[in-house]
Amino acid sequence: MANPSVGGQALKRLFSAGVESLSQNVDHINQLNVFPVPDGDTGINMFHTLQRAYREIEPIESDDVSLIAERFAYGALMGARGNSGTILSQLLKGFADGLDKAPNMTSERFAIACQAAVKQGYASVSEPTEGTILTVAREATEALQSSETGSSSLKGMLENLIAAAQASLDNTPNLLPILKDAGVVDAGALGLLCFLEGLQSGRSRPQVTRTQAATSVSSLADGAESYGYDVQFLMIGEDLNVVQARHDLEQLGWSVIVVGDRKMIKVHIHVDNPAIPLDYAVQAGAALDDVVVENMELQYRQSVVGAPFNPDRRDPEPPRVSVIAVVEGDGLRAVFCDLNCSVVIRGGAGQNPATEDFIAAIEGVASEHVIILPNDRNIVLTAQQAADLVADKRVQVLATETILQGISAMLAFGDAVDSNTDFETMVAQMCAASLETRSIAIARASRRTRFRDLDINENDFIAIVDGELCAASTDLARVALDAFAQLEGCGLELATVYYGAGLSELEADQLIERLTKTIKGLEFEAVYGGQSLYLFLISVE
Repeated sequence: MANPSVGGQALKRLFSAGVESLSQNVDHINQLNVFPVPDGDTGINMFHTLQRAYREIEPIESDDVSLIAERFAYGALMGARGNSGTILSQLLKGFADGLDKAPNMTSERFAIACQAAVKQGYASVSEPTEGTILTVAREATEALQSSETGSSSLKGMLENLIAAAQASLDNTPNLLPILKDAGVVDAGALGLLCFLEGLQSGRSRPQVTRTQAATSVSSLADGAESYGYDVQFLMIGEDLNVVQARHDLEQLGWSVIVVGDRKMIKVHIHVDNPAIPLDYAVQAGAALDDVVVENMELQYRQSVVGAPFNPDRRDPEPPRVSVIAVVEGDGLRAVFCDLNCSVVIRGGAGQNPATEDFIAAIEGVASEHVIILPNDRNIVLTAQQAADLVADKRVQVLATETILQGISAMLAFGDAVDSNTDFETMVAQMCAASLETRSIAIARASRRTRFRDLDINENDFIAIVDGELCAASTDLARVALDAFAQLEGCGLELATVYYGAGLSELEADQLIERLTKTIKGLEFEAVYGGQSLYLFLISVE
C-alpha cells in the first residue's frame, strides 16, 4: 500500500489477503472461548462472513474501488454469521459508504472510510459493549485521526491502524470483566486484527472455488456442476483429533465446518458423494451418530420447478403468523415441529445461519407476520439484520438466548394461536414466557482453566445456569445439584431434562433418580434432545 492511491483491483487483492490471514487463525480465534466448552465458533463465523464477501467480488474486473468495497460489503451482509460476523459486515458497509463513490482510495479517503465504518458498526448494535470488536475498531480509527492523515501514506496509515488495534485488543480484558475472568482477549476483536494484518501483508493465494473443491475430491463425480449433498454427522470416540479431522475433511468437500473435542466432533460438509466423508469417519475409528444427508440438487430443482400440479389438491390456508427457529439436535428439532414451528433452521456451534439463510426462510413462508427465535445469544444480531432487510413482511425477532427459552416461547405461541391473540400481544406473551424460563446446561470441560473461584480440569462436568458458569465437578450428579442450588427459592415445579447425542434415556433416568433423592417437590421429565455439545439441557419452570 505504498501507492498514493489504491484502485479497485488492488483493493480486491488486499481483501483476498485479509480473508486468507483470518483463515489461518480460525482455530486460535475459536479457542478464545470464555467458558471451557468446545462451542467457540467466532473464527468460523468471521471466516465464512468474509469468504462470502470475497465470492461477491471475485468475478468483478472493474478498477472502481467504491464498487469493489460496496460489493464486498454486500457479500458480507448476506453471509454474516454470529454476532462478530454481523458487526464485521456492518463495519465493512460503513467503510464502503465512507468511500462515497470515489473511483480510487487516497489516504484521506481511507481515514474517512474508517470513521464511517466505526459509526455504522456502533449504530448497528442497540447497546454496544466496550471491550469487543467495536472498541478495537473505534480506538484504532481514533489513532488515525490523531495523526497527520493528509501527509501519511496508505502503508503508514495501515501500520498505525494495526498497532493501535493490537494495543486495544490487549486491553479488552480490562474493559470486559468476563474476559479477564477467563484469561482471554475478545475473539471478535482478534478476528478483526487478523483481517487488518492480512491487508498489510498484501499476500494472498487464489481462492478455492466450489468447482475446484468438488473436482479435487472425488473421482466418482461426473464433472458436471451440481449442488451436491449437504452431509452432517457426529463422530464419537475417545481420542479424536479435531484439527486433523478438519484438515482431512477439507480435502474431501467444500463448506466444511468441524468443531468438537476429543470425545465428539460435529461435522458439516458439502460433497458430491455423501459416502466419502462418512467412510472417512468410520476409518478414523469413530462411531457415527445424528447422520443427516440432504440432496441439495433435488432441493434446488424443487424450488425452481415446484411441486407437480395436482388438480385435486387444496392448499391449506397459510398460518396468520409463522415462527422461524434455529435449532441444533434432531430431538429438539422434532419438539419445535410438534409445537407448530413453520421453519426450523439447523444451527449449533460452527453452523450458525447466515443473514441470507434467514431471509430465504422469511420469504419462504406465506405468512405476512413472522417471528424469529434465534435460540442463541450469538445469533440474535444476524437474525435482526435479516429482519431489517425484508421490507414486505412484518418480522419480529425475539432475543431468545437458549433453546430452552425458545421452547417456552413456542408453548406460549400455541396458546396465543388458540386464543386468536393479535400479533403484538402474541409477541409480548412469547417474550415473557421465554424470560421466565430458568435453564441449566451441563457439558464436559474442554480445557483446564480457572474461572473466578472455580478450578476446572479438562473433562470435568461443568454447569452453566442462565448463562453463568457456576459449578464444576468430576461427579455429574454433584454438578447438577450445585446448579439446582442456584435456583432455590424460585417456586419451580417442573424440570425437563433434554439429553444429548450419544446418551440414552437410561442415563438420563439415572441422573434424575439421583436428583430426586435430594430435590423434593420438583417433578422431572426426560426428553431426547440430540444436541451435540451439551450432555444435558434442563429447563426449569
